[in-house]
Amino acid sequence: MKICMTHFLCLIGILLASVSIAPAHAETDKDFTWDGIWFECEFSGRQAPPRDDCAMLDDDGFLFSKNKVTYMKVLNSPETDACKKKRAGQCFQASMPKITVSEERSGKAEFTRNTIGLRFLGCTQIFNTYPIGDYIEARPDEDRCYWAGEKYFYLRKYLGEVTVK
Repeated sequence: MKICMTHFLCLIGILLASVSIAPAHAETDKDFTWDGIWFECEFSGRQAPPRDDCAMLDDDGFLFSKNKVTYMKVLNSPETDACKKKRAGQCFQASMPKITVSEERSGKAEFTRNTIGLRFLGCTQIFNTYPIGDYIEARPDEDRCYWAGEKYFYLRKYLGEVTVK
C-alpha cells in the first residue's frame, strides 16, 4: 500500500508540473498554437522517448490546422542509411532548412493546450501531451477508442520552409 501511495503522489506531482511548464514550441499561452507540421521522432520506441532528442524525424507527419489534421509525407529526404530501418528517404534531420511534402488524407481534430483529439470512425481519441525539450510526448487517454492502441507518439514541430506538391 505504501508503494502504491508513493507512485500515486509522484504521478500527481508529474501531472501538476506538466500543466505549469510551457512546451518548448510555445512562448506563452497567448502565443500557443498547434498549427504547423509535426513529425514523429525517428528513434523513439513504442513507449520510449527518442534516443537522439528528436534530432532525426520520420518522413510521415501531420499538418495541424484549426480543427483538421492532414497526413503529410516528405518527398525530398537526402538520408540514405541514417534511418531506423536503413531505407533511403525514410527520415530527415529536424534541422533541414526546407522540405517538400505531399498532402494525403485528412480528418477532424480537436486541440486544447494539453491535448490532441483525433476523430476517426465515429470516436475521438484524446492524447495527453507532455513537453520534453524540443518535442512532445502524446499519450493516449485511458478511455480509448476501439481503434486506438497504447503507443505513445513523440512529435516535433518542423520549423523550416515547407513546399506542398
